[in-house]
Amino acid sequence: MSFVRAHRCRWIFALLASVPAALASAAEVPAPAGARAQESRDLGLVLLVAVDQLRRDRFDPALPGGLGRFAREGRVYTEAMLDHAVSETCPGHAVMLTGRHPGAVGIPSNHFVERNGVGSTYCVGDRNPDSLVIGGEDRAGRGRSPRLMRVDTLGSWMKAARPGTRVYSVSGKDRGAIASVGRGADVAYWYEDEDGFTTSHFYADELPAWVRQWNGREPTRDGLFRELPDTWDHQRGDPGPHGRVDDYHAESAERKRVSGHPIRDDDPATFAKNVYSSPFLDRLSLDFARELVAREGLGRGAAPDLLVLALSATDIVGHNYGPESHEARDALERLDEELGIFMTELEARVGKGRVLSVLTADHGVLPLPDWLQETGRSRCRLEGGRMGLRWPAIALGIRMHRQFAPLFSWPVAWLSSNGRGLMINRQAAAKHGVALEEVAAAAKGYLESYEGIERVWTRTEILEGQSEQARLYRNSFDPQRSPDLEVQVAPTCLISKRSYGTSHGSSHAYDRAVPLAFLGPGIAAAQVPGAAATVDIAPTLAAILGLELPDGLDGRVLFGAEPH
Repeated sequence: MSFVRAHRCRWIFALLASVPAALASAAEVPAPAGARAQESRDLGLVLLVAVDQLRRDRFDPALPGGLGRFAREGRVYTEAMLDHAVSETCPGHAVMLTGRHPGAVGIPSNHFVERNGVGSTYCVGDRNPDSLVIGGEDRAGRGRSPRLMRVDTLGSWMKAARPGTRVYSVSGKDRGAIASVGRGADVAYWYEDEDGFTTSHFYADELPAWVRQWNGREPTRDGLFRELPDTWDHQRGDPGPHGRVDDYHAESAERKRVSGHPIRDDDPATFAKNVYSSPFLDRLSLDFARELVAREGLGRGAAPDLLVLALSATDIVGHNYGPESHEARDALERLDEELGIFMTELEARVGKGRVLSVLTADHGVLPLPDWLQETGRSRCRLEGGRMGLRWPAIALGIRMHRQFAPLFSWPVAWLSSNGRGLMINRQAAAKHGVALEEVAAAAKGYLESYEGIERVWTRTEILEGQSEQARLYRNSFDPQRSPDLEVQVAPTCLISKRSYGTSHGSSHAYDRAVPLAFLGPGIAAAQVPGAAATVDIAPTLAAILGLELPDGLDGRVLFGAEPH
């Protein structure tokens, strides 16, 4: 059976299965705020849908499926933003259900250098042998866990109040699955290339039999890949108001710049990587989540359960082709359709009016800088809107050596790069008797002379600054894990090693503007202007559920029952 026919069959079955519940609630109207405490006791499932790299301006009520349903029927915060500067995946997911800023969570970026550590640390990396990825035990460095997170998530709050609560997450990325649920999850599952969906020994001794069966012994023949097509073909053509030709020079050519992009391959590893770079990653994630709900009976217990869907394909497609590409438009429309089917089936299984859902994103993205210049929307003066840091870094190293090291001494690396941040070599500074502040000031002055760099922030400026930008960087700041210098790229400029594709990570609005919508019983459709942030999700859900809020939260309750 083809994917289209299979999805249609599931959709029809879900509609038929939901008829009794729909008839029972045909006269349902939004309940007043005073009734929400009772409704929270009737909830079966809390669902967080986090779409990686979904810009707020792509959250379109005209979409007919799940995304459009959130936009039309949900309580939508029309000016929602990330309330932190470093707009990367791990910190973006870490704030959603903790109610704390990334610095407080201990996850300032995807990778960081701990003060007492050696080398770069991955945000969900774990060197302990009890956290090895199941199925990847023979791969060095494949430990994964939430141990670096310093605070609990909503799942732990729910379990403390109602011990029967179960907490699961599903994602195309390990960091999306783990950072969103933390230590309190029963299991966090993610896509691990040709191994299919897995977890680590931090969460489970072994994979459940149903997961092994779903993945299949030979995924391309009897498992999760068996029904995938040979190529990813764009079924829809209009990528939006600034749409361009399908074959654009600044897109990634690794898997073709035009429809159809290769999917199937005789090499299982290549096949799996092709899937990872396509919309089928989200399709598989939703199919796996559907199986998870059925096998674990989520939403059917005495206490409400929590499920996080951290859907990753939008991010990978966006990086390779940009958010205004034919590929990105097709991926968005496929996700909208498949999410709509999933939500209908979920409500049919759990019960109408028993699912409380939230939709958001971990960050936005910069459109292809080359395309911004061609369409007159760029503010960047660099050719093509791009700059690499290789030569500035080399020149900076030479400058640091000349300024701070004795003549004819052996060169050392005074600064190391960690994304857009720079860490000072403390051993070199101590050896030559140079204050860290002096090194920072010299590096700042030099780097700010480059056209594509708007500002370089020192630790002092971040901690003591009064501007909005300083506040955003302060929210991302962790004293033990943040760099000594944060490089703020100029608006619509891109710092990248690549001459194609695009990225995110800046404090600018295009990287921080994300959708935020709540959908569920007692929540009336509304377009709500004003300040709102992803860090507000956990306090708001806790208030609706009638939970006692932990002390020291950075987020606030947007609506719902008053917190106890």
